[in-house]
Amino acid sequence: MNIQHQHFQQQLLAALPAIRRYCLALTGQQHSADDLLQATVERALARWQQYQADTHFDRWLYRLCRNLWIDTMRREKPSDSLDEEHDTVLSGSNLAEQYETHTTLARVQAHMQQLSEVLRTTLYLVAVEGHSYQEAADIMEVPVGTIMSRLARARQQLSLAL
Repeated sequence: MNIQHQHFQQQLLAALPAIRRYCLALTGQQHSADDLLQATVERALARWQQYQADTHFDRWLYRLCRNLWIDTMRREKPSDSLDEEHDTVLSGSNLAEQYETHTTLARVQAHMQQLSEVLRTTLYLVAVEGHSYQEAADIMEVPVGTIMSRLARARQQLSLAL
């Protein structure tokens, strides 16, 4: 195994948590997100030589994942219902705080899933993952102004719902 392939694998391993969260933001369901993550990793490993070392690895991986998701959505209609199970570990001094935090998180996640895919994905990339508008635009292959508009609409719809 050569040095470039080892470096690629290290970058892939480091990016897995963020890509997993992105898959969940796209699909809204844990089992679908895991399937999408696996397909993304398989495709990345199969096409590792197509990645150009002087470009942003995470953007390449996000785009690969998004394209897989689009292909999946074109092939099948989503038939699974929203999975309300949350595996988050809550921190707090008492049970009432934990319950309130969990309930609020569940409400926000449920309302985020009601957003259209493009609004949900945009909000996720900027607000959750902390990407700049330009990085999100590069990942989604749209102009920066479109990202700004989508983000404003997503935030507005989410705040109205909450």
